[in-house]
Amino acid sequence: MKENVDDGIELEIREYSDADFFPEQCPHCKSSHIKRLSYRMREIQDLGTPRICRRIHYERVYFQCTECKEIFTILHPLIPIGTRFMPGVIDYVITRVLKKGDSIRRVWQDLKELHLVKVSKSTVQRWVNEHGNRNYLPIDLSEETPPPNFSGFLSLDGTFKSVKVKKNVKKNDLSPAR
Repeated sequence: MKENVDDGIELEIREYSDADFFPEQCPHCKSSHIKRLSYRMREIQDLGTPRICRRIHYERVYFQCTECKEIFTILHPLIPIGTRFMPGVIDYVITRVLKKGDSIRRVWQDLKELHLVKVSKSTVQRWVNEHGNRNYLPIDLSEETPPPNFSGFLSLDGTFKSVKVKKNVKKNDLSPAR
């Protein structure tokens, strides 16, 4: 279902419900006497495009066994319990940051501007921390001897120096000054 939003952006809404997967038996007593008790509607964000905003309207249904009176829900095959974002959004962030080396800020901006996903930078940071190898070092430096007069402190700065020659700079201009 698509609706038009003010800025020329289309809103695409997909609807999922646990009622489509009515359980056959109670998970506690295995009885087949089950009734639908209540539900809760949620809106979950999905990856969109620059002109289409995708949202999932999800109905979490609560069932009750008429024999043991236990209340339960089912595990929906597409939507994890308690999520506010589809798994594709989280996979997109993990791929861009951890596998391709993009910055968290750049990925957050792309989610906001290109995919129309409203997410905070801290949430993106949390996803990266949860899925990354935080304490993993590709090289073991524990056996390295420190240089002479080493104070025990390391300083790292985040500046970036381009290795490539810029287009407008001539090769003669790159020779060291005398």
